[in-house]
Amino acid sequence: MHPAEQFNKAKAQVFSIYNRDGDVPAYKLLEAYRGSLPITAWYGLKAELDFYTKNKDVFTLDPVFDYGIKCDFTGNIDGVNNCRIDITTNLNFKKLKDYDSIQRKDNRKYKIVVMDKDTGKIADIFDLNFPYDNSGEGRMFDIALFMPSSSGNDGLRYDFHQEIITVGTSDPESDNKFITSCTDWYIPDFEYMVSELPEGINIEDEILKHAVFSSTSIEKSTSSRIMACAQPYFNIFNPHTGEGEWITKIYWKHPVVADYLGDYIETDLSDIF
Repeated sequence: MHPAEQFNKAKAQVFSIYNRDGDVPAYKLLEAYRGSLPITAWYGLKAELDFYTKNKDVFTLDPVFDYGIKCDFTGNIDGVNNCRIDITTNLNFKKLKDYDSIQRKDNRKYKIVVMDKDTGKIADIFDLNFPYDNSGEGRMFDIALFMPSSSGNDGLRYDFHQEIITVGTSDPESDNKFITSCTDWYIPDFEYMVSELPEGINIEDEILKHAVFSSTSIEKSTSSRIMACAQPYFNIFNPHTGEGEWITKIYWKHPVVADYLGDYIETDLSDIF
């Protein structure tokens, strides 16, 4: 039996038992499947059952058994009616590109619900409904552009700030728009942050932690959805003369949309405001 067919059969039986007999028999049957389903599939089914038992009436949920539309339920969630809902315990494994062809076929909205494996509760709800860019092929994402600070007489830096820019992924060099400024002075730019790290520290890990913390903070203060963190970067053509040009270096991309963005944008986005 194909793994997808095996999973759907188990899901149908578990949910049928839940609707007929309640949660205790359903979870008992789920436990019986622990040895026959792959462990990742078992935890996926548990996450779906956790979500359904706790939110069936709140979100008017209906289970879905069709893998072709990449959702586990339909319901009214997060302000969206008749929404397609995909359940996961790890958002990093979800990719927007895997939903793109389905989203283009109709106007149904998609949400990814992240379930906490330990508590069985909702940890996050991720909105997949990014607008299309001017070409109609790519998407529009908000990028936080980290602006370097100047130094005071004491050598300290005080005026870190960020600019929020929305870019179209097909042609980010020209399809872009300034949205707003963010004066979170306590969030340093990436180059300065890296320069202050002690020796022996894993730089990539520190960049990731800084980006996740910063994007979350900036989202709260600007009502933006930050999908990438970037900074003006001087790209040297000739190391002997120092000749080069300013472009934009992307230090972090949200895993769900990372396939849509390169590591560099061949223009300095700070020039647009």
